[in-house]
Amino acid sequence: MKIAKLEENIILFDNGTTLTGEHEQGCCENVYADFEVLGTYNLSPRTGEKINIYEIDFDDELYGAIEMVEGEGFCVKSLNGEKFFVPCYNNQNGHYSNQLDLTLKTIDGIEVLNIDVSDCTKNEYV
Repeated sequence: MKIAKLEENIILFDNGTTLTGEHEQGCCENVYADFEVLGTYNLSPRTGEKINIYEIDFDDELYGAIEMVEGEGFCVKSLNGEKFFVPCYNNQNGHYSNQLDLTLKTIDGIEVLNIDVSDCTKNEYV
């Protein structure tokens, strides 16, 4: 599957599948995975050649394609083995949870993957 659309907290793939960062936000916090950063990739992290992120193939289930980067975010690995980094943020005053889950759902809304990436958030307390 290929990326069809990127937003701050969601990836929509060309087969209708979505990958979202799930967090029940409180009034004074913002915990999220910044998927929009994927749109800034114009060079292959592996080869240095020009790429278009919308032409990269990913596994339909993404099972095993998520690699944690503690305290920073996670990488999504493409079918050809390239890793694309997604930063995760936990902006708050320290009184709220940093719980962040990645949820992959099919076009029918069926959840096929749920990964706790709370340890991958970059804590920014204000």
